[in-house]
Amino acid sequence: MSATVVVNNLNTRARQFWAAARLGWAIESNWTDPFVFLTYQIVRPLFGTLILVVMYRVIRGAETDPLTFAQIYVGNAFFILVLQSLISIGLVVFEDRERYEMFRYIYLAPIGMGSYLLARGAAHVVATSASIILTLALGVFAFDVQMHLGVTEIPYLVVTLLLGVMATLALGLILAGSTMLLAHHGQSMPDGVAGALFLMSGVVFPVDILPGVFADVGRWLPWTYWLEGTRHVLLGASFNTSLSGLSDSAILVRLVLLTTAFSVTAAITLYGAQRIAVARGKLDEKTDH
Repeated sequence: MSATVVVNNLNTRARQFWAAARLGWAIESNWTDPFVFLTYQIVRPLFGTLILVVMYRVIRGAETDPLTFAQIYVGNAFFILVLQSLISIGLVVFEDRERYEMFRYIYLAPIGMGSYLLARGAAHVVATSASIILTLALGVFAFDVQMHLGVTEIPYLVVTLLLGVMATLALGLILAGSTMLLAHHGQSMPDGVAGALFLMSGVVFPVDILPGVFADVGRWLPWTYWLEGTRHVLLGASFNTSLSGLSDSAILVRLVLLTTAFSVTAAITLYGAQRIAVARGKLDEKTDH
């Protein structure tokens, strides 16, 4: 295959991905003008964070630990991306299959189901990024969250964030593949999975305090190391006692391995789910009743 053919194929794939991402953005934002939509996307996570701040201050009272508060705040800020992305990708199947009745045509389109779902998820990642940035800025200026980031640490932070996004999109594909085989009430599954990750990934409390098997599961989740690495860079401290002995490099290696495992699982799950859905006529099945 010549270089020209490869370049043309990449350009075609890029255009298809961009078209799917624009479609996702249009579907999500077509109920209002862009300013109101962006305001909604930003204000909603901010108020969720404020609820967490009030709960922490009330529960801890005068015994508030600035470092612990900062670790909880940063973990919650970055988990906004996981929550929004999983819910959005998980609902794509139901929207396109039962609301717009276009899912079978997407399956037949040259872009492929995996690329289409990733593009739809990427649109949410971009929209959620503004929420994360503003939430972190609010923590610094309003709640005295002490964050520091050296120039030499920026590449590590960028790689860590990208791996976290990849792991999240991979899990989104797994959920999308599963929802292809479920009835309409299965749309609650992404919320449940996101809630389980919130519990077991060390978002607002360490995985070490979880009972038995839940703590073990938490240490096998890429989001645990994603948040741990992010806290190392921004706050200079570990949140999970059992992971405190790991260096930044060790955390990154574990994050790479677990993200790769989830990505492979996502590809296998989505491919298998498509074959089963085609065989059982699930691609154009109406299950809302």
